[in-house]
Amino acid sequence: MSNTPPPGWYPEENSPRERWWDGEKWSDAHRDAPPAAVTPPQQAGPVTAAAPNPSRRRVWPWVLGGSVLVVVAVVVAAVLVLTSVFSSIDRTSSSRSESGSRGTSGAPSGSSGDGIEIGDGGDDAVRVVTYIDYFCPFCGQFETTNAEQLSEWVDSGKVVLEVHPISILDRASLGTKYSTRAANAAACVADSAPDSFEKFSALLFEKQPAENTEGLSDADLIDLAKEAGAGDGTGVTDCIDAGEFTGWVTEATERALNEPVPDSDLDSISGTPTVIVDGVQYDGSLTDAQEFADFVLPGAN
Repeated sequence: MSNTPPPGWYPEENSPRERWWDGEKWSDAHRDAPPAAVTPPQQAGPVTAAAPNPSRRRVWPWVLGGSVLVVVAVVVAAVLVLTSVFSSIDRTSSSRSESGSRGTSGAPSGSSGDGIEIGDGGDDAVRVVTYIDYFCPFCGQFETTNAEQLSEWVDSGKVVLEVHPISILDRASLGTKYSTRAANAAACVADSAPDSFEKFSALLFEKQPAENTEGLSDADLIDLAKEAGAGDGTGVTDCIDAGEFTGWVTEATERALNEPVPDSDLDSISGTPTVIVDGVQYDGSLTDAQEFADFVLPGAN
């Protein structure tokens, strides 16, 4: 049912004349108001709607109702969009929380940031942090020289060792990306067989291939993992074959090379091995075990 007055002559505001209303809009037709029709009688019909002001048209209720509906629709749409956005954020946060329960996204369990921890010494334990590439010959020299005493310190609780396997020498493996594959294998062992990680890491250096070769195959890496104690039933074989932690290795390497090193004054890692002892970088000989021991535990011997 329409709320607009029917067509007819209606008094023009502030004027002795009348103007024609065609039922939808005002026309240009005017006439003098009849002498007896000063004000239309109060009755149902056009008078109850009051003659619209030509210069200020009345807003009919159906127009107001439509405007309210539009506003309500906009508000509802905004609420739905915001709900969708926050729901997406919650799902993303939840997903990150689940996948990040092993540290950073895609990191092996038991890792500390981008490092794999060995040992559970107390607050008084010295923290030795190493950034290594399993294809790096200088890392091999350092590990061969110090692996035994590092292991002894860890077992005694004097030292907590934090190993960061990074890949900066993929270019030297004739396209096989050995540095990344070896670091991935180390992460696989740390994730599924953490008690075997220290031995596996040592074996990677004992069997370290020369630069500018293809390096060890994935099958060779799996054999070394089994030799270290991460055999069948641990999931290490499938992890190495699938390159499960390749993304983590790549991201950790990027962070090491481009971001400040945590708990130290280093702006970034410039090469391997980088060895940091309680926040201070070791710059001594890579082949002198005593010099390194004096740096880590001065006065212990």
